[in-house]
Amino acid sequence: MSGQEVQDRDAGSVDERSFRLTQRRAVVDRSGGGDRVGQQAVDLAGGERNEAVIGSGTPCLGGRAARRAGSSKLFILVTCCAMRSTTLLMAACLATIVVVAPEGAQAASTGPGATSSVMEHFNDAEFGTVPAGWGTDTSGGTVGVAALPDAVDRSLRLTKTATDAASSTIVERRTAAGLTGVVEAEARVRVDSAVGAFNVLYVASRTGVPVASIGIRAGRYYNAGPDQTLAAASHGWHVVRVELRTDDQTFDLYVDGAKLLDAAPFRTPAADVGRLTFGLGPGATNLGTMWVDNVSLRRVPEDTAAYQAKDLFDDVPVGAVAPGYVVAGGGGTVGAQPVPSDADRSLRITKTTSTRELTATRALRTPQTGVVMVQANLRTESTTGVKMALYIRSSTGRISASLQFSNSVLQYVSGGVSHVLLSGVQPGEWYTVRLVLDVPGRKFVAYADGRRFPAVSTTAGPTHFPFRDPAAADVAQLVLGVGAGQVGTVYADKVLAYPVPDQAPTGPVVDVRSFGATGNGTTDDTAAVQAAVNATPTGGSVLLSGGVFRTGTIMLKSDMTFFVAPDAMLLGTWEDAAYPPVARIAPSRPFVGGVLTKALLFSHRANNLTIEGGGVIHGNGTNPAWAGDQPVPAENHRPAGMFLTSGSNVTIRDVYLKDAAFWGIVPAEIDGLTITDVAVDSNIDGNRDGIDVVDGHDVLIERVDVYSDDDSICFKSHFSTSQRVSSRGVVGAVVRLSSVSASGRANGVKFGTASDGAFADITVEDVLVKRPRNAGIVVTEVGGGTVTSARFRRVTIDQTQRAIFVLIGRRTGSPDPRWISGLRFEDITATRIADAAPNHLATGAVLSGTTESTGATYGMYDILLSNVKVNVTVGGSVAAQTPNEYHGDYPESTRWPYLAAYGFFIRHADGVILRDSSATLASPGARPMTATVDVRTYATG
Repeated sequence: MSGQEVQDRDAGSVDERSFRLTQRRAVVDRSGGGDRVGQQAVDLAGGERNEAVIGSGTPCLGGRAARRAGSSKLFILVTCCAMRSTTLLMAACLATIVVVAPEGAQAASTGPGATSSVMEHFNDAEFGTVPAGWGTDTSGGTVGVAALPDAVDRSLRLTKTATDAASSTIVERRTAAGLTGVVEAEARVRVDSAVGAFNVLYVASRTGVPVASIGIRAGRYYNAGPDQTLAAASHGWHVVRVELRTDDQTFDLYVDGAKLLDAAPFRTPAADVGRLTFGLGPGATNLGTMWVDNVSLRRVPEDTAAYQAKDLFDDVPVGAVAPGYVVAGGGGTVGAQPVPSDADRSLRITKTTSTRELTATRALRTPQTGVVMVQANLRTESTTGVKMALYIRSSTGRISASLQFSNSVLQYVSGGVSHVLLSGVQPGEWYTVRLVLDVPGRKFVAYADGRRFPAVSTTAGPTHFPFRDPAAADVAQLVLGVGAGQVGTVYADKVLAYPVPDQAPTGPVVDVRSFGATGNGTTDDTAAVQAAVNATPTGGSVLLSGGVFRTGTIMLKSDMTFFVAPDAMLLGTWEDAAYPPVARIAPSRPFVGGVLTKALLFSHRANNLTIEGGGVIHGNGTNPAWAGDQPVPAENHRPAGMFLTSGSNVTIRDVYLKDAAFWGIVPAEIDGLTITDVAVDSNIDGNRDGIDVVDGHDVLIERVDVYSDDDSICFKSHFSTSQRVSSRGVVGAVVRLSSVSASGRANGVKFGTASDGAFADITVEDVLVKRPRNAGIVVTEVGGGTVTSARFRRVTIDQTQRAIFVLIGRRTGSPDPRWISGLRFEDITATRIADAAPNHLATGAVLSGTTESTGATYGMYDILLSNVKVNVTVGGSVAAQTPNEYHGDYPESTRWPYLAAYGFFIRHADGVILRDSSATLASPGARPMTATVDVRTYATG
């Protein structure tokens, strides 16, 4: 294999020539009227091509669109498309789709790169077969898909029986191109023997250079490069993950969430990553069977900011001062602490004597003279006295902004005047702050828990705070600490500083005032703003500046930037007639359950679209006619803040969305979506979601703060049309370095309730979720679709009724669900979990399948809970009850308030690992920490 040993020397090696690697491509020729669907088998080793007609069909889910030069064909690179049920055709397997798009249609995604290059669950492959895209060497035995754990959640079985010195049983998967940067490889594996050597996750470059070679030998994990023996391996299932970095040629190894290797060197220097290998090599002792499931290889999206400081503190030794920080003063200690958890550390500053001040100062790499963003999660351990929450200093020591914890408020202080940002500050609660510092203008805006300060109104343009010291000519230092004469403790985490990328509009600039817009906040500027959009040339920008522009629906188009300057506001009118139904504007727009019918900003098939500028998009949602819950279809007349549909390469950054009349930001069927540096403040009664990503592929949400009434960050999958004929699913999404500050009636991060298609390859990490009324993390599959490979890492949850809620079942009127498989909850810290309702029993995490009255069971598979810590504060006093099965109603996460465990309740599941996880409750009574019902292959440790 171009020099790579797929089995170590003690087990022999297999040359690449012994592989016959094939990929199959369905080819749809649209010439001549009808569609002709054929299958190509391409021998990658020998270059032979064979084509055979395999009959008509429908494309599988996943992938991205791209035009192939000189071609009139629709190419679909299929990775797994064997369907067992035609009624579930479009909720089935994942594929890479390469589509020739007609003019004006959705174009190729060149977005953040969140989609996996390899993602294989085997559940749609026929028993005994090898899915397309996998190469095999079966000289020593057999390879084929097997019903393990069962016929729904399948895996790939490799069995080796030959004892000679040349035979092997090996499978390999390659990417289309090598991956660089940070790359993650993961697989669920199982072996049946404590004798011999199994290659459980061998990673190589695209050309076969071995990079990380992880095996199980004689019952123990080992790193084959340096022949390094690691932890013991049982005969059950394990989740093995390798995080690789091509820049410094190192990798980390995790098994069941536990880190076994930290920054281990590549086995051989390699420029990229592009191959995964599993199996048993030659040798008389290398005999037995192994199973592989939920295989993924993905490139982690690159940073979207040019960080001057990016301090997460996770790798800083406990008690040590983080690199880049200088401690000054005395009277206490400064150092990293395992708060919220050991894998998610923060910087603590504790001052015990009132003499002198104690500070930790972070110098930026280069003093910044433009517009700079500074973001941090901050908390205080007491609400008496004053602490320096976050001070911003210039290179000459001048202070531009100073945030303080003062008793029970978070405030900005300047010239002896206190500007309260947040009141009711609680000890031990994290607060997310973001400062946008305009150095040339000597002014700044503060965001605290998703709300903007100075606060905006509907009658005047956005305003700013002046610099505390106008002589501050740059941003050079971030200061944390406790001042002289004060004592106490403050924590800081996820400290970020970076220049704002959108400091001026790009390309030819079209000012809306040139088309008659007034910006006076009362005149209807809809026609003028729309005319400016229509007149903007390719690559140009529409500029709103210096005013309040009251409009109805504005329809955006391809290849443009909608730039709302920091001193400008787009304000939605209360005139219902100003929001024409989107079905009339774009009849082919995604259906989204028929719920969204109007919007303030709307686009359809708009590619290469950017919305940015630092300004305000105000939905004016306090209109009494839009207040509260309204029966369908009455609620449909409320316009969403942004409804962007069927496009690609869409970016929303550096805007403040205030008081949407309905859902806030709704990208539907957008491929290559980036949302960064956005605050959504829409906590008004009446079903006001924050961000709803509907059936999008290749999505990145980063440095986003949401303060909403309903679900804050939500992934949904709807049928594309009212005829319920297809659903694209959400495939390849990352949410990171973001926060949910409140969900007044619902949940923090949610999959569903709309779940008609697939949720696949979704990562939520380094996220703060607090004060959602119902639950912090929710995964529901009740619409006939699937959930595969969803990861939640380093998530802090505070003050809610449930930390985690997972449910699979069949909602009334929906098709049968298929599976939830490959959920990862790693390093989750949940505090102050309580159900305040009289006599309710609080439970931290609830994961449940469903058994219907017919006997049909819809279960969950491959669930890892690693280092999940739950603090339940109110437990209730009534007797626990056996919960009823889910029976098709709305799957609210607060159902079953009398469960028989205060920590973890798990039902109808196969393959659960509960490692280093626990819950606390001061008075648990007779309830245990954990209760399971119909759980098979259950491991704790």
